[in-house]
Amino acid sequence: MRYDREMLSHRHLIVAAFASLSLLFVDAVQGQSTASKASPAASGAKQAPSDKQPAKSAKPQRGPGLRFGIETPPKKNGAVRIAAYNLQNLFDHVDDPSLDNKWEEESLRVTDDRAKSLAKAIERLDADVLIVEEVESKEALLWFRDTYLKGMGYTFAESLDAGYYRGVEQSVLSRFPLKNPRVFLDAKLKSSAAPLPSEPKEGDGEKEQGPPNDETKFQRSPLAVDVEFPGGYELTVYAIHHKAGGKAFEAHRAAEAEKIVELIRADLTKDPSRNLILMGDFNSTPASDVCKFYRAAGLINGYDFRPEADRVAEKDKKLPDAKREALREKYTTHESGRPIDYIMLSSGFSKEVVDGSFFILSTLHPGDAYDWKTDPHPAGYASDHYPIALEFTPKESRPVKSDSAAASPR
Repeated sequence: MRYDREMLSHRHLIVAAFASLSLLFVDAVQGQSTASKASPAASGAKQAPSDKQPAKSAKPQRGPGLRFGIETPPKKNGAVRIAAYNLQNLFDHVDDPSLDNKWEEESLRVTDDRAKSLAKAIERLDADVLIVEEVESKEALLWFRDTYLKGMGYTFAESLDAGYYRGVEQSVLSRFPLKNPRVFLDAKLKSSAAPLPSEPKEGDGEKEQGPPNDETKFQRSPLAVDVEFPGGYELTVYAIHHKAGGKAFEAHRAAEAEKIVELIRADLTKDPSRNLILMGDFNSTPASDVCKFYRAAGLINGYDFRPEADRVAEKDKKLPDAKREALREKYTTHESGRPIDYIMLSSGFSKEVVDGSFFILSTLHPGDAYDWKTDPHPAGYASDHYPIALEFTPKESRPVKSDSAAASPR
């Protein structure tokens, strides 16, 4: 019995050992099979040399600094520089009784730091005629000019109510006389679309939803004004700020563009030799229906007058990715990384534009960690838009001499 028990114990040990070895063998086979499926080499597939398949590393985060546009744009002697700049809610510190307090709350009032940052950008911009968007009123415009733009030579200023519930409008500062300012509050847009829901909050600084969108009216009426230059030369300027929001509001922007083209054609019918320019915040990318509509109407994009070297580089299919990205950033106008601000020219006036003069001006970009929709403005920050500009030489008058000689920063 003792012998039988010992033999039985040995048998149990042998069976257990064999079972353990079997499990190890199965695990090894399965592991090898899995590795074979995952490894091209093990499955007989050809593997590219490692130097041809470098691991893609994440882009390094970029900090605050100058990113979009150029820092120091050269200015041609005798030329007039005209520019547009969305000042992103330039509200003064005086209560406007005509505005609901929720659209004029203290958080929207421009701080001293941001007003100084805007002024520094405008000094570097050195425009003879400057269109600005998102200004509370003419009183706010004059307060900003007299407080922060002393010595810039902006003797002339115009700003009219654009019919927008938030109170912001387009304005003009100029070193040359302005006349016949006008808006189009009663203009009816052609739109067959049903009324859309409430206004979008994105990009306009609203703290809550606005009233229902009305596609039959301009969100913000254009401001048109005539600029008088020495020798009798005149230029009609349309300061534009198209409807904001995503694709759901594209039809409204297109209806606005159609009405603006109608207004321009009426101007040119009265005076075929009229020099005419549209500029401002179009809230549209280059491939949008709005931009296509303006081009189809015969208007010339100011972007076509960027430096020749950039035009050539843009067509170079072998241009390295890093250089192509730098070129894209050079003509980006908004913190979101998109070009949405434009200058559009009548064909006759385009002949007087200085070739290579179109540019975007750099201001502080807060860095990749910054959320332009929600984060508070850091010190030194000017606006979520970047100024756009070009130059022209009036052909029908003597060379222009503005106050810029005394006003331009050196």
